[in-house]
Amino acid sequence: MERIAVVLGAGGITGIAWLLGALEAIRETTGWDPGDADVLCGTSAGAVAAVVTAARMPSEPLLRMAEDQSELDAAIARATGDAPVGHRLPLAWPGSLALGLTGLAAADTQRRLSSLAGFVPAGFRSGDEIRGLVHDAAAGGWPTHTRLLVNATDYGSGQRVTFGAHGAPDVPLREAVTASAAVPGYYRPVRIGSGRYIDGGVVSFSNADLVARYEPDLVLCLSPFGTTVSGGRKDAAVFGPVRRAVAWQLRREVAQLRDAGTRVEIIEPTRADLDVMGLNIMERRHSRAVLHAARVSVAAGLAGHALDDLGTARRDSRGSPQRSGADDALAPSGALMGGDRGAPPTATPMSA
Repeated sequence: MERIAVVLGAGGITGIAWLLGALEAIRETTGWDPGDADVLCGTSAGAVAAVVTAARMPSEPLLRMAEDQSELDAAIARATGDAPVGHRLPLAWPGSLALGLTGLAAADTQRRLSSLAGFVPAGFRSGDEIRGLVHDAAAGGWPTHTRLLVNATDYGSGQRVTFGAHGAPDVPLREAVTASAAVPGYYRPVRIGSGRYIDGGVVSFSNADLVARYEPDLVLCLSPFGTTVSGGRKDAAVFGPVRRAVAWQLRREVAQLRDAGTRVEIIEPTRADLDVMGLNIMERRHSRAVLHAARVSVAAGLAGHALDDLGTARRDSRGSPQRSGADDALAPSGALMGGDRGAPPTATPMSA
């Protein structure tokens, strides 16, 4: 049977909603449940979506928490056994000089860039919001039917830490996800044992290269923030360069997978998705609209695409499913880009 890995990237609160909508579209269009993937790799928003997907939990409870503060407060109380912790005033000094200073001396450009997170003041919001969101989904602990990878960043060294991988610290699933989603300057670093951890997106918004060690035949990369599609003028002004940089980083990771002979598909927001998501990636009130937009755009992108037989291909013998023209971007505004095993994609508006 085909081994399938699903990579879910970072993107804030709106990114969680987009990912859940995109995953629902895949499930409804192909008949295959992403929760059945052999590997689920999540970073930040993607970690939240990954644990919800692995638990096969419906999105409606999360949408209610997004829309009703009392629902979220109740979930936080269930998760922590206490009332929600208030926000403290942001600190004016760097959160981790160790991360900032050691990273600046690194030879690797990406390492130097990620080290800048150490100079950002420590977050002012408790991670209890994330604990509440994933409490029910994580209640059963780490899943046994799939390899769940949750990416965070060591707040002292800047090194990527992948909870759930062989040799990683043994931590409660809920805490791993909370650490993965601890956006620098927004959420407080999460202490686990003797270490402190922040958002895994500091190293990479997707961390797609990690799944190579599990030798998947097919990798689905869902990236709620990075995209080569242009948003409106305000979005382009605020996020344009960063979105393109994140998309470029993902394509570097995807190139490594394709060089190893793995088929990879990238699914990203369309212009319509970006318009609904707005400029505040931590805005909860738009969650239902963002989820709906993603369901529509991703379903449209999958129509007639080789992935629409994923449910059948999953039951076939090991190897690539038969495909017809899947290298073409069939989604409106380039929401989905195809790619055969080991072959670069045909030049399309989504190509990088």
